[in-house]
Amino acid sequence: MLTFRLNNRPYAVPAGWAELSAAQLLALAPHLTTDTYPARLAVLRAWCPKLRQKDLRRLTTDQLDDLLSRLGWAWSQDVQTQAVREFEHRGRTYRLPEGNLLDAVAIEYAMATVFFHQFTSPRRPQPLALDSLVATLCRPVRADLKKVSQLPEWDGQTREKYNGKLAEARAKELADAPLGVKVVVLHHFLAAQRFIHAAYHDLFKKAAPAAPGPGAKPSTSDGTELLELLADLAERGLYGTYEQVAHTSLHTVLFNLAKQARRRREAEKETK
Repeated sequence: MLTFRLNNRPYAVPAGWAELSAAQLLALAPHLTTDTYPARLAVLRAWCPKLRQKDLRRLTTDQLDDLLSRLGWAWSQDVQTQAVREFEHRGRTYRLPEGNLLDAVAIEYAMATVFFHQFTSPRRPQPLALDSLVATLCRPVRADLKKVSQLPEWDGQTREKYNGKLAEARAKELADAPLGVKVVVLHHFLAAQRFIHAAYHDLFKKAAPAAPGPGAKPSTSDGTELLELLADLAERGLYGTYEQVAHTSLHTVLFNLAKQARRRREAEKETK
C-alpha cells in the first residue's frame, strides 16, 4: 500500500491490482476509460472516504499532482479483475467465470464475442449488448453444486448451465446494474480474449489479404466466426450434436481447432 498524510491524518491507497478490494475495484472501474485529473480525484476520494475536501483544498497544485500520481498505475497497467469474483443485483448473486475463462463452455465465449462486437461496433455500437455480454458470462452458482462437486465426472462448472433465453431475460434485468460491475466484467472478458488469441494463435492467424478489387469495401467481423466453427464441428460429429458441441469445454474446442488449423497450414506448405 502507498501511504500519505494530510493534516496529520494517515491515509493508504492500493499500490497495485493485487491490493485492491472488490469495492475498490468497482469504484475504480467506471473511470478506467479515460485517465484524467477528475477521474483520478474521484478514485482517490472513493478509496479514501474519510479524506476531507477541505484538506484537499489546502494542497498546492504540485502537491495534489504528486498525490494523484500515486494512482497512475491503474491506467498504465493491464486491468486485473481477480478482486471481483461475484456481484449481487436485484437479489440475485452472479458469479464471474474463472480467469481466462478456464471453466467456460464454447457457446458462452462464442456468444460473448458476438455481443462484444456489437458493443464495440465502430459503425453502429449497441450499448445494451454489454448487458448481454455480462448476462452471458455471469451466472448464479448451480443449485446442485454441493452434490455434483463430489462426483468423479464433475466437469468443474460452478455456475449454472448457460441458457441463451435465460441470458436474454437477465440482460434486461442487468440494464440498471452499476457501471463498475459491467466494466469489470468487460475487462475480465478482454483479458481472457488476449490469453486465448495468444494460446491458440494458429486458429486466429489471419491469412494474407488478397489484392482488393475496384470498389471493394474493407471486411469487418461481426464476431460470429466461432459460432460458425461450432456448427461445422456439429456437422462433422466430432463432439456430438450441436448442443453437445456448444457445451464442450471452451479450451478443449479451441485446442483442437488450433491443432487442425496448424496441420492444414503445414499441409498447404508441403503441396506448394
